[in-house]
Amino acid sequence: MPSLIQQSFKASIQPGLVKLASSLVMGFTLLVSVAQAGIQVETWHTQKGTKVMYVAAPQLPMLDIDVTFDAGSARDGDKPGVAYMTTLLLGTQTKTLSEQALADKTDALGINLGGDVQRDTASFSLRTLTRSSILTPALALFSDTLTESVMSEEVFLREKARVLVGLKQKQVSPENLANEAFWAQLYANHPYAHPVQGTVDSVKNITLNDLNAFYKRYMVAQNATISIVGNVTKAQAQTIAEQLFAKGAIGQKPEPLAAPIKSKQAVQKNIEFDSSQTYFRYGQLGVERGHPDYYALFLGNHLLGGSGFGSLLMAEVREKRGLVYGISSGFAPMRYAGPWSVALSTKNQSAKEAQTVVENTLKGFMQDFDAQQFEAIKDNLVGGFPLRIDSNGKIIGYISMMGFYNLPLDYLEAFPNAMARLTKQDVLAAWQRQIDLNAMTTVMVGKPQ
Repeated sequence: MPSLIQQSFKASIQPGLVKLASSLVMGFTLLVSVAQAGIQVETWHTQKGTKVMYVAAPQLPMLDIDVTFDAGSARDGDKPGVAYMTTLLLGTQTKTLSEQALADKTDALGINLGGDVQRDTASFSLRTLTRSSILTPALALFSDTLTESVMSEEVFLREKARVLVGLKQKQVSPENLANEAFWAQLYANHPYAHPVQGTVDSVKNITLNDLNAFYKRYMVAQNATISIVGNVTKAQAQTIAEQLFAKGAIGQKPEPLAAPIKSKQAVQKNIEFDSSQTYFRYGQLGVERGHPDYYALFLGNHLLGGSGFGSLLMAEVREKRGLVYGISSGFAPMRYAGPWSVALSTKNQSAKEAQTVVENTLKGFMQDFDAQQFEAIKDNLVGGFPLRIDSNGKIIGYISMMGFYNLPLDYLEAFPNAMARLTKQDVLAAWQRQIDLNAMTTVMVGKPQ
C-alpha cells in the first residue's frame, strides 16, 4: 500500500546517525507495565531554554532519548532538500572523532543512534543501557554528534551523489510521482509543498556551506525538544538534559510559518505515465495537530478507510467490485493543516470507476453510516489503545510529538477517553465541518480510463 500518509511521528533516514547501530541493543522488546499503570509525563525547561519531556520507566535498564528540532523540510527555504541533507550528515564526524572512529566507538558501546526528518521536524535519537560504564560515554558521544558535528567535503559529496541517484530513481516511480504531485497541488507555494528530500535540481544546487548554515541556524538549544524515557530518575534526567547542549549554542526559535490556504474548488490533475496501473490520490487539507475535531475525524476515518479490511472503502472498492488489492485513507496532522487523503492503485481500465466509487463512498459516509459498525470500530480503537503505548519506543514517539506540538501532558489518557465519549452525531458533524466534497484534489498518474 502506498505510504503517502505518515501516521507515525517518526521515520528513518540513512546514513549518519542511523547507520551507527548495534545489534547489542536492538532486538529488545520493551514491554513495560507502565502502559497499564498509566503514564506520568513530566516537563520542564533547561537553563538554555530547551523543553524537556520525561517518563520514568524503571522496568528495564534502558534509556531512550529523542531530540527534536523545528528544522524539517518546511525550513528549507529556497534550497529544497537542505534539511534532509543536513540531518543525513549530522553525526558522521565530530571535532574529535573521524567517521570510522565514531562508528567503532558506537559499536563498542553497543548503542543505537538514529536520525529522522519530516516536513515539520528533524530529530535524533539514542538508545542505550543505563549501566554507568556505558551510559556516561554514550551520552557524551550523543552530545558531541548534536553539538560538535563536522560535515566534511568528502562525505558531503559522497552522500549528495547517493541522494541524487535515489531522487532520479523516484522520477520513474509512478507512485512517487502521484504522491509528490498531490502534495504540490494541495500546498501550492507553501513550504509543505515540496518533497522532504528535495528534487534532483534543488539538491544539485545545495552546497556544504548551505548545510553548515542550516545546522548553525536550526540545530540549537532554544529550537530543540528533548524527550527522555527509561530507567533514570527525574534528577538524572535533568542532569542529562543539561549535558546534551552544554557545548551547544543557545540560538533562537525560528519565526512561525504562514498557514496553508485551503482550496475552495475541486482540482483534478492527470499525469500520463507509461504504466499498466494508475496511481490515484484524492483528498484535501485536514486539520492541524491538536485541533479539537481531530478525535472525531480520526475515529470516522477508521471506519471509512483507516482499518484495513474492516473499512467501508475496502468493502466497496475491493470486496464488492475487485478494483484494487488495497485501499486506505488517513489524516496526517502537522503544525499546520495536514492532508486527509485516499490512496489506491488500480488497472488503467478501472481507474475512473474506482474514482467514482471512492467519491460515492465518501459522500454516503458523510451523510450517514451504520451505528453498529461505528460502535464496533470505536470499541476496537479504545480497547486497543494500550497496545499503542506498550513499549519505551512507542512512548518516546508519543511524548516527542506531544512536546513538539505543545499537546497537554494528559494526552495519552485524554485520547482514548475522548474516543469513548464520541457519538455518531459528533463524528458526522466534524466531517461535515472539515471536509468539503466540492473542493477535493484528485491526482492520477498512469493512463486512466
